[in-house]
Amino acid sequence: MASITFAAIDVGSHELSMKIYEMSKQRGIRELTYIRHKISLDTETYTKGFISYQSVDEICKILNDFKRSIKEYGAEVIQAYATSALREASNSLVVIDQIKIQTGFHVCTLSNSEARFLYFKAVALREQSFEDLIEEGTLVIDIGAGSVQLSFFENGKLQLTQNLLLGSSRIRELLEAMREETYDFQGLIDEYIERDLVYFQKLNLHSTTVEHIIAVGEMIPEIYYYIQKDHSDFDGTLPSKWLNRNKFPKDLIGTQATLFLPTLILCQKISDLTNCDDILLSNINLCDVIAAEYAEKKMRITSTHNFTEDILSASLSIANKYHVDREHVENVQALALQIFDRIRKLHGLGKRERLLLQLGVILHSCGSYITEIQSRECSYRIIMSTEIIGISHIERAMIANMVRYNEASFPRFEDLEEDFTRDEYITIVKLNAILKTANVLDKSNRQKIKKVGVTLQDGILTITADTMADITLEKGLFYHKADVFEEVFGIRPQLRQKRSGKRG
Repeated sequence: MASITFAAIDVGSHELSMKIYEMSKQRGIRELTYIRHKISLDTETYTKGFISYQSVDEICKILNDFKRSIKEYGAEVIQAYATSALREASNSLVVIDQIKIQTGFHVCTLSNSEARFLYFKAVALREQSFEDLIEEGTLVIDIGAGSVQLSFFENGKLQLTQNLLLGSSRIRELLEAMREETYDFQGLIDEYIERDLVYFQKLNLHSTTVEHIIAVGEMIPEIYYYIQKDHSDFDGTLPSKWLNRNKFPKDLIGTQATLFLPTLILCQKISDLTNCDDILLSNINLCDVIAAEYAEKKMRITSTHNFTEDILSASLSIANKYHVDREHVENVQALALQIFDRIRKLHGLGKRERLLLQLGVILHSCGSYITEIQSRECSYRIIMSTEIIGISHIERAMIANMVRYNEASFPRFEDLEEDFTRDEYITIVKLNAILKTANVLDKSNRQKIKKVGVTLQDGILTITADTMADITLEKGLFYHKADVFEEVFGIRPQLRQKRSGKRG
């Protein structure tokens, strides 16, 4: 495939937009056209809770208009996505169905964690300085309509991330009713957002130094282009003089006050809390994000950044919050991955499922922080209520259920069919069996078995533990877990001990 013409559609909170790109391995991603139509879905979702029929009709008319450009440019692939304004509407499924019927477009809704992670990918691909910045300590602030995601990178990896319900539209709609009663609308917004931001700063950034801030999100490109109209040399760096006072230039705000102010004040407040005035506004929008994701998967156009390591790093941050035994986790992870890799032909799973297994191992004991008696149930609830950046909601539910039944029999498909497809259920069962087998090898949490050899021959999976320690407990418990493993994979694992005296 030499090149492809790709259309990305964003059913956004403030507008419907479409970008058409030409993609090739040799020349990368080149934007051909950018079309936008204003629409205020966020106003309806965050005040009424649903999207009106009139708005649905308007959406469909705009999308049908987009078809003319798609035909003109000969776009071969079309993808349409939506985020919080459509996702959080009570009638989102009805709206998506009507769009499909009236336009033929299938709109996919991105979860918060998926959307934020895809923005990372797009920034890494488009911003040439990204790799250098995240080595020094960079806070990426993704300001959406409904929330803001704060993600801290250091030493080239994602160290922590947290979502706060402080999105620009949410702030604006909550405070708009009070605007007539105050002379200081900007001060009112500042007071409203300060509590959550200060809490995040004290909880997560108290011992770190933020050298740079990269701002992305729905309104950031708007602000970027608005500044660029009057300042042609603008390179995205927000002027520090705007961050050292409580007023922004009137010509910047103008009639856009209610749209720009919440976003600008969030940038300003985060700058104050982190003592960092190096803020880079990125003009990347969701269409660019959609294109970057497609280019990576289908065209193998990628950045050099390892995003899988970011997912694992963010999960370790969650595990550390609940004071998990890191040595136990690392040992079980090594054992689980060895088993997974050795029986690859039996389970038929891929890289993504291998990652889900790793995440399950990392988070399987976090519930012990609350209680040992029902630790697996607590781990399940922690995982289900904690977003993992880069992991979809259904994948998070798969991880949670893998962990939930680590000590108990896995339920029948009929008991979980409302939550998972048959294929998803089978995947969880397989990963659960591997987790149980690996976890029992370090049941005492003493890391008596650190080095194992895994062989598969004549229908028998032999796990050879190279250790001088007494593993009588592990052998006894392993015998019972072998039944589960055999039931799932059709082979019986056996545990043998080799005493070489070598350290793993």
